[in-house]
Amino acid sequence: MDSQETRLTISVIIVTFNRADMLAETLSSLTAQLRIPEEVIVVDNNSTDTTKQVVESFSGRMNNIRYIFEGIQGTSTARNTGIKNASGDIIAFIDDDCLAQKEWLHYLERPFLRDHSIGVVGGEILGFRVKGTLIEDYCIADGMLQVGGLCPKKGSGA
Repeated sequence: MDSQETRLTISVIIVTFNRADMLAETLSSLTAQLRIPEEVIVVDNNSTDTTKQVVESFSGRMNNIRYIFEGIQGTSTARNTGIKNASGDIIAFIDDDCLAQKEWLHYLERPFLRDHSIGVVGGEILGFRVKGTLIEDYCIADGMLQVGGLCPKKGSGA
């Protein structure tokens, strides 16, 4: 099959609230995708930081990025705003504190191409950027969260 025949359009939606620095890293990870999304929609959920400027700074690196302001606070409201503004066959969500592996969208698209009855897919989520945060404190306090080495082990200094 021709790759044009087997390609679906992908809209990536990022909901963000006062995490401009982390958002910049997330957006950088999207610029390195093997499979570039047709659009990236950043829904600013009433931020008071430099979120809008960060998104605008990526317009030269991503000609498919859009900034949408959503003043009603709440992740579900902001995600729904993103969905209403998306045009892709596939809607992919990534949080503003995550980094996408370069193959993320390539592998996300594949199940939809193989079986048109598939409506939702998920994938592995690995922790990062936990040092000195509440996430790290929680993982250390609850040793049961040390699944797959995602959380630092007590006394490891990680």
